Amino acid sequence: MPTDSSLESAASRLPPLGQRAATLVATYETRRGARVILTRRPVTLRRHPGQISFPGGMIEPSDLSPLAAAIREAREEVGLVVPPGIPATPFVPVTTLTSGIVILPFWVRLPRVPRLKATPDEVAQILRVPLADLTSPGILQSIPHPRRPNQTTPAYVWHGQVIWGATAQMLDELLRIFPLLHG
Repeated sequence: MPTDSSLESAASRLPPLGQRAATLVATYETRRGARVILTRRPVTLRRHPGQISFPGGMIEPSDLSPLAAAIREAREEVGLVVPPGIPATPFVPVTTLTSGIVILPFWVRLPRVPRLKATPDEVAQILRVPLADLTSPGILQSIPHPRRPNQTTPAYVWHGQVIWGATAQMLDELLRIFPLLHG
């Protein structure tokens, strides 16, 4: 888990607004175990069309913090309401290779199963993925890189959904530290 000082140091090297985004890595418990909320982006979007991502988006000048941006974007995209006072754990920032955007992810554990509704121009599909499924043998695969011929990249392949790139990196961190955060 990153320390406060390592995150502060990373934050001091961040690019300006317009090149930074924030995402919400939101989990919640069900009778069958913890789930994480992911979205499929519409194919009509300019950046990362059709890809699986966490709810989130660009940090705006009016956002009080990157976390506030992630919460705002999650509400706009999927109607996710994060109750006040819920602690948020910052993850290591991830830079997208194709657009160079630095993503600041924040993990929140929701107290109950959330009601969600996709905003169609921002979200084509909401995925509620069991964390246990993401640790199943064979789900993490090496696939041909979707943007770079002759290269491969790690990806989670869940029920036909291919989760790769920055989203897969954030899932790696979540799965690595979830028992510590959850316990």
